[in-house]
Amino acid sequence: MRATTASLVIAALLSGCATTWIGTQATGTQGAWDENVREVSVPMPGVQERINVMFPVTTTGTFELRCTTFQRAKDVVHHSAYRYGRRWKIMTGVMALLEGALGAAYLYARDEKPAHWLYGGFLAADAAVTAALFFIPRKDIYERREKPVLTEVRADCPDGTVLSIGMERYPVDAAGRIGEVAEAALDAWMAEPVGPLQLEVAGQVRRVELGAPEQCLWRRARGGDVCYAGLALHTVLVSFEVPVGALSTVANARDAQPM
Repeated sequence: MRATTASLVIAALLSGCATTWIGTQATGTQGAWDENVREVSVPMPGVQERINVMFPVTTTGTFELRCTTFQRAKDVVHHSAYRYGRRWKIMTGVMALLEGALGAAYLYARDEKPAHWLYGGFLAADAAVTAALFFIPRKDIYERREKPVLTEVRADCPDGTVLSIGMERYPVDAAGRIGEVAEAALDAWMAEPVGPLQLEVAGQVRRVELGAPEQCLWRRARGGDVCYAGLALHTVLVSFEVPVGALSTVANARDAQPM
């Protein structure tokens, strides 16, 4: 709150207190004036768990899939505060006096520089409106809003992850590696794709959508093949939605095993 107050005071000094207040009303950021803020977050039902598998196309060294499991949920945030309280009275009172004094000083020295007419008139008008804002009655604020919550559960590939290249199935370890034999098969598939390229996670199968541009980009990165990749994707995302806790439970159980 202190940082917010300081930023508001600086903005008011630079652009005028009343002008700053009008700007917050126009942009929907009037919550910056809230005092004694209290927020309570309550989780909502309906959590979703998803694993994203990133398939890198421009890998030059050991091929590794990147797996990330996260949970997507929503919280209800209950916000209570009040506006135009003691802090507001102090700030508007001080700013009205300060702007009025500065405006008078500029207008008094108006013959020195023509621009003083503009500065003085603006500050005087802003000071008058700020003085009126001093008398705004205190307003209690009670708001309820939904806030998305994204939580990363794990960052390794779960047990049972399989990469299918054509008719062959190759296991993927926790680090996303598939082994030298599978890498050789993947190189051959990129040169001449025969059969599907698929990922299997938690009993679900998804196709890895690699078109001719991505295949070209793979060959160029790994073998220097001369071809036109066009607008090829450097990384292809394959996503799986799984029951909540299915993958995180497996990860926790594996981590708990004695060495």
